[in-house]
Amino acid sequence: MDDEKKDVGTEVTTDNAGAEKATETKKSFDELLQDKEYQSAFDKKIAQSLQTAKTKWEADNKNKQAEAERLAKMDEDQKRSYELEQEKARANKAESELNAYKLKDETIRQASQRGISIEYLDTIDFSRENAESINKKLDIFEKTSKLDREKAISEYSKEPPPQTGDGISNHKSESEMTYEELCKLPKYKD
Repeated sequence: MDDEKKDVGTEVTTDNAGAEKATETKKSFDELLQDKEYQSAFDKKIAQSLQTAKTKWEADNKNKQAEAERLAKMDEDQKRSYELEQEKARANKAESELNAYKLKDETIRQASQRGISIEYLDTIDFSRENAESINKKLDIFEKTSKLDREKAISEYSKEPPPQTGDGISNHKSESEMTYEELCKLPKYKD
């Protein structure tokens, strides 16, 4: 409740000379809601949140009622077999999630050994893949990584070599240079 009492807003007042000056007013959350525009916007947000929650609750409730009606119509053997099917489905789902986790872990290990960027693995849905298909994808990712590295290296090697020394492009000794060439040298420019 203390969070609702935060200070907000400014008020502009005019003194006798006609100069405006801004003074801060301290309005609580309740005072803000006295303004009809704020109250209207707040009410809309609350109504929207309540409607969303109500819709979700009704859908969950309908599912539970349908399940209960289905179970009520069944005899004991049918109930047991239905519950057994439900448990098998949950167990299969849990097992597939575990397998996907293990497959992802192994894929990450193999990718790091092969020098493949881990970001490539974000494109794989491990719950729908098997080891063979992932191995094929890792081969493709490895080729792509190598091509990217080769491209970067070739781009780097295309750059001109760095200049050293005093920037003399022709390698004449000073005794072989003309007067104009000597004047262009940095050490004689002063």
